[in-house]
Amino acid sequence: MNKYIVNKKHKTANYFGASVVTAAVLLTTPILLSAESTVLDNVEVETNQNINYGETYKVNKSSSSKVTQDLVDTPQTIQVITKKVMEEQQATTLVEALRNTPGITLNLGENGNTNSKDNINMRGFDAQGSIYKDGIRDLANSSKDTFNTEAVEVTKGGVGADNGRGVSSGYINQVTKSATNKDQVAGTVGYSTAENARLTADLNKKLNETTGVRLNVMKQDGEVAGRDEVEIDRAGIAGSIGFGIGTATRTTINYEHTEQDDVPDGGIPTVGLEGSAQKADTSKFYGSVNDFEEAKTDAFTLKFEQDVSDNTIFTNTARYAKTTQEMLLTSPSNFSTATNTVTRSMHARWQENEILTNQSNFTTELQTGMLLHKISTGIELTKENQLTKNYTAQTAQTSNLYNPTNISWDDLTFSGQKSDGETTTVGAYLFDSINIGEKVIFTGGGRFDKYDTTNDIISSTLVPSTIEDKGHLNSYKAGLVYKPVDNGSVYISRATTQLPPGGANFTLSATTTNANNPDMEPQKSTTDEVGTKWDLLDNKLSLTTALYKTVVENETMTESDGSTSQNGEKEVKGIEIGAVGEITDKWSVSTGFAKMNTEYTNSTSTNEGLSLRFSPEHTATLWSTYKFTPIFNVGVGARYIGTQTIATSTTSTPPVSKIEDYTVYDAMASYKFNKNLTYQLNVYNLTDEEYVSNVNNSGRRYTPGASRSGLLSLAYKF
Repeated sequence: MNKYIVNKKHKTANYFGASVVTAAVLLTTPILLSAESTVLDNVEVETNQNINYGETYKVNKSSSSKVTQDLVDTPQTIQVITKKVMEEQQATTLVEALRNTPGITLNLGENGNTNSKDNINMRGFDAQGSIYKDGIRDLANSSKDTFNTEAVEVTKGGVGADNGRGVSSGYINQVTKSATNKDQVAGTVGYSTAENARLTADLNKKLNETTGVRLNVMKQDGEVAGRDEVEIDRAGIAGSIGFGIGTATRTTINYEHTEQDDVPDGGIPTVGLEGSAQKADTSKFYGSVNDFEEAKTDAFTLKFEQDVSDNTIFTNTARYAKTTQEMLLTSPSNFSTATNTVTRSMHARWQENEILTNQSNFTTELQTGMLLHKISTGIELTKENQLTKNYTAQTAQTSNLYNPTNISWDDLTFSGQKSDGETTTVGAYLFDSINIGEKVIFTGGGRFDKYDTTNDIISSTLVPSTIEDKGHLNSYKAGLVYKPVDNGSVYISRATTQLPPGGANFTLSATTTNANNPDMEPQKSTTDEVGTKWDLLDNKLSLTTALYKTVVENETMTESDGSTSQNGEKEVKGIEIGAVGEITDKWSVSTGFAKMNTEYTNSTSTNEGLSLRFSPEHTATLWSTYKFTPIFNVGVGARYIGTQTIATSTTSTPPVSKIEDYTVYDAMASYKFNKNLTYQLNVYNLTDEEYVSNVNNSGRRYTPGASRSGLLSLAYKF
């Protein structure tokens, strides 16, 4: 029997916001193309094309065309982690790069999600579905390598006007490498004490003054410091060809292919982390001889840019990407200190993600009387699909709690259960940043999205059903900036974000009490922020401070009479302080501190007033280098993660209720042998701190922090 649910909740909704944004896009387009009398011919619109992410800690602009002002004049917290920082730290994954921004933690994930993707929490909320690549959503179920990355941009707060559906914490964007018109041969060769070898190459060839080709390759193979049996085996290749480089008409074609064939880490039991029981040996492997994680990703991108005038740019970006992941992971679950036994469960799945999108954007500057407008407007068309197939479950096996033996599973067979989710989205947006004289800037923007999510499900009964949710989202952001001097700003802003049912994982539910039921309203969040930004020392050092408050509404909760409502509410408020850039020509720094308070402000009685999971009150990060001579450079780093709550209810009793705070120190020294070769030594976890990196939601298993290790690498550049 088929079940088909069509959502009716938006039938009588107010379409005023949609009409305004759509009309603005349609009306603005001909102005951008024809209003020569109002275009500032003597002003050139800056882009990120000429930013050398490998030479600096600090950049002045975001890569997003929707951010129309310099970062110092943008009323929102945005941090850019450049290639230079990642190369100094030898940060090879997105997670490692994100250690440079405060307010971010990790969780171990559940079931097949364990270690299969970047399980990131930011400002108190899950940010897994808010990872982007060149401004396009990246839902690839695999660890994200940085071999083809120029920079990582972290935008915090409400971003619904930028990207449409999403979470309240913000989003993370990887800026990828593209062809240039300069000859270059560069790369690294490295080997670590964890017997982990890595090779990268970055080759660019100038074919003529306006045409170039670029090839990036990566291969990594080895183990993980302090963990038995866990292995990393990854490879990648990325090609780019650019036409019209440096001219008014530019076309770039990019292709990226990555593969991974890892032995995943399901963690170890949390026994002994609290109480008097003996702890499990952090090197022990609680997986099976069958465990594997294979993933392949292919992404094709076509980008066209046309300088319509000196300050008007039309950009069209089209991308098709596909990721296929298959995995079998064994992890510990229930354990008993009375019998010294632990249950080991199998989690296996096959999943495929696809995205097809086209993004069209106009940016321009217009003078209307005393007002200078910096406008960005566009339309985005996107189709996303996620197909998940389940394998037949197998009976859990019991092993010794402290000395797990090798176990194996029968061959995998598909159970017939699957979930095929598809979301199509049409989005239109308009941003206008208005300079009112030299001291005041008003920034406003809005976005309208029309979405259609369909979920075809075959459950454990092998009875197919289809659930559908149709609706629209209206999001906005507005900010007011006051500039006491040219290199400083003080601002106030408000931004909103919405997440509809199925918006995070393409999975809808027929259960009326489930948050992913089509009859549920979208989750809504509003972020208010007050801050100040200063570019000091000849604009080489950026200092930022921001106070913020985020309120999330329409959370599902159980009322006192047992019914389910959407009266639930969460709140996160905090402060972030950052400093990024060059203090002197020899001394560079990237540091940040965050303090946040999280709370279930209106919820079920058993968790109201409690803190949100995996959201420490204090976090801090530091990376600083000093160039003692032109050829000798030394760096030190530290990151602090405060105590994290696991229990989210006064009635829940997980084996561990919290993750203790910890501090980890790193160091680096590099020696430039000649103009082409540089030797570099990185030491991670200098004090060999024993700490808990992340824990699963039930508090039964965790991943130990990596033990002390060293990495020696040779960087070459010709």
